[in-house]
Amino acid sequence: MKILYYSPHPRLSMEAPTGYGTHMREMVGAWRKAGVEVKTLIAADLGGRAAPVATGKEGVIKTLRGWKRYIPRKLWETVRDIQLIRFDLRMERMLRKAVEDYQPDMIYERVAYLQNSGVRTAKATGVTHISEINAPYPEERRYFSGDSYLVKTAADNLRQILIETNGITTVSTALADYFGGIAEEAATKTVVLPNCVNPDEVIHSGDRPDDLREELQLGSALVLGFVGSIFPYHGVDLLIEAFAGLPKAPRTKLLIVGDGESVPELRALAKRLGVFGDVIFTGSVPHRDVYLYIELMDICCMAKSNWYGSPVKIFEYGLLKKPVIAPDTEPVKEVMDKTTGVIVKPNVESISDAMRMLISDESLRKRLAETWHHKVLLEHTWDTAAAKVLTLCE
Repeated sequence: MKILYYSPHPRLSMEAPTGYGTHMREMVGAWRKAGVEVKTLIAADLGGRAAPVATGKEGVIKTLRGWKRYIPRKLWETVRDIQLIRFDLRMERMLRKAVEDYQPDMIYERVAYLQNSGVRTAKATGVTHISEINAPYPEERRYFSGDSYLVKTAADNLRQILIETNGITTVSTALADYFGGIAEEAATKTVVLPNCVNPDEVIHSGDRPDDLREELQLGSALVLGFVGSIFPYHGVDLLIEAFAGLPKAPRTKLLIVGDGESVPELRALAKRLGVFGDVIFTGSVPHRDVYLYIELMDICCMAKSNWYGSPVKIFEYGLLKKPVIAPDTEPVKEVMDKTTGVIVKPNVESISDAMRMLISDESLRKRLAETWHHKVLLEHTWDTAAAKVLTLCE
């Protein structure tokens, strides 16, 4: 089988040290490992060849940027969306040529907001099209960037994709149900594939964790930790507040691995609560080192998540055999229960109670960690996910 892996998003690089970058690399890698031939067409990794259509040398957005403060927000966002549509038309021409040259059996598209060049090309060329849709894109766009006059067009595009694609993969049943509500045809051709891990990625490098523990001045403390991009919707503030309410015997530390827009506020919060000396912020770390930091943690935490996403970090925690505090969302409860983790409401009291319970009960920590680790290895590897996509294609 020959797969053409297609991502039309102008900024999602396959090499990014983030969840989406990992997802893209690992799916392609798992197919190749299984003997499938894969060619990639990733818009963000094409450089100037995929640049949006410009006005003169500067482009519409760059030309207008100096006037942004005078332009209504919704109009500004609409201009950005117009550029995205023009970009998609350019990507469609590139995809058509790739299909002609490569003659794939399947186009596997990581679907993006307002872009439907993949399904249009598949329909025109008669190639099987599988859509990976991991978010309610029009809704997500409003949340992160604000409204646009073209959000309705984006919703119509999404509906077209749901109807015309040959198969759909998504990360949660909650999201699959959402798509079924938009187009009933989606319900019969959707496979739920929660996020996964690659066991081969874990590198145990001798004394490095011990050196890192010393570098971070963790001493002999019991370490609670979080790994990920640090944005308000991840609830790291709740972790700090819950941590501040813990008794200081036994001595504990909170390790926050990652970076994001809310870090300055979180540092200020830790100072205000009197725990700044026991909360360690590492800043951004290379993806290859993430597991080294997780190894330092005795209890791994995630306070909040959205209603539709499958948090890859809980699977990474499980891969390293760590007990997990996880958010009470449908996608989390779809993969985890009380035998594999401690599920908490997004409030300080619930998180603090979970921290106290796990800190005081080492046997519970070990039992949860072992059970979750076993389930992750059995059900949530990229090899397993890639094989299910092939079945969907067949």
